[in-house]
Order: sequence, then structure tokens, then C-alpha cells
Amino acid sequence: MLKSIIAIIVSYAVMFLLFMAIFTGSYIALGPERVFQTDSYEVSNLWLALTLIISFIGCILAGYLCAAISKSWRTCQVFAVIIFLLTLLSCISAMKRNPDAPNIRAGDVSYLDAISLAVTPLWLHLVNPVISGAGVLLGARMKRRGNA
Repeated sequence: MLKSIIAIIVSYAVMFLLFMAIFTGSYIALGPERVFQTDSYEVSNLWLALTLIISFIGCILAGYLCAAISKSWRTCQVFAVIIFLLTLLSCISAMKRNPDAPNIRAGDVSYLDAISLAVTPLWLHLVNPVISGAGVLLGARMKRRGNA
């Protein structure tokens, strides 16, 4: 039981740190002009694609790590449900943002401002939890097959 709890906590922490590093680095590398649409806080198609790809790959790695630590398929399933629910909660809070808020961007925007002011399409909030949970399960399954 303790091994399962440690596996979930460590996997989540590693995933969180990985996401923060990759998304921050991507934002700095691309700059606000390629992350957002022109003079707007609406995210670009490039950023949407990167978000989905990074989320999926990061969750695969987290699922693999969880399986490596716990050596339990059930623990990985619980971890996938936790990731699905946490991602769903963060997406619900993003969906509650005021759509009539000012959406005009002028000049450079810091990463923290970009996170709080970014406007993403509704479909992303519905797809991201599914991709995240599926990524965890796929990573765990990859680890299981590697041991078989």
C-alpha cells in the first residue's frame, strides 16, 4: 500500500516538474508572438498542438514511472483516474473564466501572465483530461509489456 502511494506521489511530482520545465521552455523559445494569435490572448494552433503532444508524452512517462515504482496495474489505474480528475478540475476552472474579459494583447507577456490570461478553445478542455488519463495508462502498459 505504501509503495503504491509513493509511486503515485513521485509520478505526479515528476510529471508536474516535467510539464513546468517543458512548457516554460517552450514559451520562452517560441515567444508570445507564436504562442498567441496576433494581438490576442487566444492561443495559436501551434501552441494547441504542442500542449496536446507534451501532455500525452508527459503522461506516458508518468504512467511508466508509476508502473516501474509500484509494479501494480491497479495502482496505475488509480493514478490515471487521479490525473483525469485533476486535469478535468483544472479545465473546469479554465472554462469558468469570463469570456467577455479583455482579450487584447499588447507587447511581450510574462509566462505567469500568459498562463492566467490565455484563452483556449472549449474542445481542448474536453480532450485534455482524456488524453492525460489515456497517456498514463499507455505508459503503464508499456512498462508492463517490457517486463513480460
